[in-house]
Amino acid sequence: MSKSAQKRIVVVLSTALAAWTATRIAGSFLNEPEERGVQDDVKEALLQGTFSVAFTLLSSWVIRNVLSKRWDA
Repeated sequence: MSKSAQKRIVVVLSTALAAWTATRIAGSFLNEPEERGVQDDVKEALLQGTFSVAFTLLSSWVIRNVLSKRWDA
């Protein structure tokens, strides 16, 4: 698998997983008041950023260690 294909897969996979997970879990961590404040926005941004980094690392690991070995074999 080419390096550019690996990069594309990592970006798409990590973005999709981070967005899906953040929206699912955001309701658990964030109380949705009638009017959102700056504090709510900061919490949401930190939550989304954390999942984005985590899933980028996870996706990269999966592509490099699992899928690459199967395609190279």
